[in-house]
Amino acid sequence: MADLVVSIVLPLGPNSAFDTLVQELQTALARLHLAFEAGAKGRIVEGTQEVGKVTRWARGRGFALAWSAPPWEAGRGTTIELLLRRAKDGTRVTVTHRGWGKGGGGTAELASWWAGQKAELAGWFAGEVVAPLLAATAPQALGDWITDRRARRPTGAAARKTYGDPIFHYPNFAVILEELALKKDDYLLEVACGGGALLRRALLSGCRAAAVDYSPEMVRLAQEQNRDAVAAGRLEVREADAGSLPFPDAAFTCATMTGVLGFLSDPVRALAEIRRVLKSGGRFVGLGADPELKGTPGAPEPIASRLAFYETDELEALARRAGFGEVRVVRRDLEPYARKAGVPAYALALFSGEKGGGARFLLARKA
Repeated sequence: MADLVVSIVLPLGPNSAFDTLVQELQTALARLHLAFEAGAKGRIVEGTQEVGKVTRWARGRGFALAWSAPPWEAGRGTTIELLLRRAKDGTRVTVTHRGWGKGGGGTAELASWWAGQKAELAGWFAGEVVAPLLAATAPQALGDWITDRRARRPTGAAARKTYGDPIFHYPNFAVILEELALKKDDYLLEVACGGGALLRRALLSGCRAAAVDYSPEMVRLAQEQNRDAVAAGRLEVREADAGSLPFPDAAFTCATMTGVLGFLSDPVRALAEIRRVLKSGGRFVGLGADPELKGTPGAPEPIASRLAFYETDELEALARRAGFGEVRVVRRDLEPYARKAGVPAYALALFSGEKGGGARFLLARKA
């Protein structure tokens, strides 16, 4: 028999820690194909099989699960407890899986194997618990996690707050909307829509729109932020990859993409997909990924080392390789737009085009 115990001190109060952990567990388990139904009558389901059932639930204090045994050990389940206790610097969270690895049950052959191979428990612990923990905290994986969490696939409360009201993006949005010059008969596509703030402004023109994002949380947020347009059938938002858009050929009159180009592993494919779904004469406006931003608050580490940055000629080359006929890059001083958007005075220098000539915007048209 073995108890598996992990613990961490979170800089949160017990109720906040509990609520955050439950929400994050639901998101993380969903990626692992486990559905966590929270609450006093909750459970965890893998496929169609219930693998855990809530036996105790107390906000701010924790919960317990009756954990099902594997099929070959029927009737020999275990218990998982998540307990919260106040600590000096916040709340200590302790997760204990009681009796894990006790073996027994099932066939006599399996019971005999488990009893005779005691070192196998050490093998499981090293390979499935310790090694993933070390890998997750190593610089490369941690940098990838931070990049995904903050920008590449935004997730969590901080991301929802940032992308629900992205004040530092409003100057970019203003230039994009000026260049698009949307009219009521336009049908706009936004690739990587984040929390839907640009869509909200675009829809004021009376146009229709559709959008995709790689983050399920951003898809939900964009839908919530534009619920009236969604309900009226003027907007649909889907979870999808930029390189495989779920729309038919020649569906849209215009398209945009902002803040994502540098993250794309195959930007030509994404731009070619955008071209495919544009009507003949359809226009595209996209914010580039400017080298001048590297190492600034606009592209800090560890995000900067995971971004591709493009000079003007490189941006134009990407669009031409994707099949666009008319291609050009314009540079805009964003400081006037930043002042108008209410960007704090301390950050205005980030938007000034005095040194580099301004932010690069890729303009293209489908011949």
